[in-house]
Amino acid sequence: MKKSAVFLTVAALAVLRVAAADTPMELEFRRAWQGRFVFDQEIDFPEGVTFLPAAHYAAEIKSLPAAIRIETNDGKEIASYSAPTNVVPPFTMHLALTCLHRPAVFATKDGVTSLSRIDDLPKGFDPRPKDNLTRLRVRSDGGAGKVRATISAGVGQADVRFVTRGRESALYWEGGRLFFTFSARFYGACQAVASIDPRTLDIRYEGEILFDYGDGILRNDLAAHLFFDEEADEWRGWASNFSTGSNALSARAKGGLNAVWSKKAPLHGLNVMSAKSLNLDGMNEDPSGIWDPEAKKWRLLVSNFTKAGIRAMMLESDRWDGPFAPITGTVSEDSTGTTIQWMNGRRYCFVGSAAHAIHVYSYPKLELLGKIKLQPEPWGDTALQTPWGVLRTGNSRVWPCFAELPDGYPQRYLLITMDRINVPGMPKPNWTYGGLHVYTAEK
Repeated sequence: MKKSAVFLTVAALAVLRVAAADTPMELEFRRAWQGRFVFDQEIDFPEGVTFLPAAHYAAEIKSLPAAIRIETNDGKEIASYSAPTNVVPPFTMHLALTCLHRPAVFATKDGVTSLSRIDDLPKGFDPRPKDNLTRLRVRSDGGAGKVRATISAGVGQADVRFVTRGRESALYWEGGRLFFTFSARFYGACQAVASIDPRTLDIRYEGEILFDYGDGILRNDLAAHLFFDEEADEWRGWASNFSTGSNALSARAKGGLNAVWSKKAPLHGLNVMSAKSLNLDGMNEDPSGIWDPEAKKWRLLVSNFTKAGIRAMMLESDRWDGPFAPITGTVSEDSTGTTIQWMNGRRYCFVGSAAHAIHVYSYPKLELLGKIKLQPEPWGDTALQTPWGVLRTGNSRVWPCFAELPDGYPQRYLLITMDRINVPGMPKPNWTYGGLHVYTAEK
């Protein structure tokens, strides 16, 4: 894997030492790192795979005209995407595919990546069938060098959630690293996996997950909570089904959420998980689930779409894959990134909000307890220096990815979230989201 080249880095800040904290609201989180990956954390395709419906294809443009072509193995053209003509060669052309979402063409010149245009898939062409992995290929044309085909962390990162182990959501560790899922953003997005070393705060891109409903179509569900169910010896989870409609970014299936599973660990390289709809009422996203041994029920915290806006709600089921039914009404505050996690042996519900806040609620009743303290905050008028100049972070609907670390670590608590800076030139109302923000706190 190519070594990361993060363009936004902040020196580790001195940890603020505060009095012992019993609840998340008492913690004082200080930002220790921020960064954004722009086509600089990548993994090569698995051996034998020549095409993926969610992938990054890049070519060095030496002269114009030039293009990146998608074609069959016998040379029949499926699609051709021309290199930008408003950039003087040499430069790198990027073609980003995210299943049925419209392809995006980017250019990198003198270390700055910018969006050139949003194109379309040819009429009648569905890139998602499994047999395309070996039936199709991508190659260069004209003044383009050989095409590099990779799965990638994208141009923006969002929707961060820790992978867990066991039915009660213990953190999943591997090689001293915590694993988390995130949305790798281009124009659309695909489900990605990364890991972090809590000692050094090094973040490493680990892979990509596509989802199969049993129809041989590879889909890009997002915002997944994955856990290893030790009792079933199976990887399981829940994901938001942004993959089931047309190439409109908002096209969703009924209920909005899928159950997903795999016998193989889905955390490294390219993986495909089986999926089926949870058939929930209404529209929902951002699922976070646990098994509650006291209630002897599976509990699922979701962001539910209501007439008043998106609101957190708790669901319950006898089975991990449903059917689920509500056990609380929706909260009154705007909600996103709904997450159940532990602190001091007690479960809390962490919820992002458009109200410039990460709210903390009780589990399972969703009583509002307070807010997380973050310094500096990742939203509002926060300005960040980027290769595009100084950009502001936009609105505050971020995700709270919270972890209580074991003894022996420099900090006791870790929180990862993101900003919402758009890639310059992205046509509204679409956005790529921005970079990751890592915060730490002691007791």
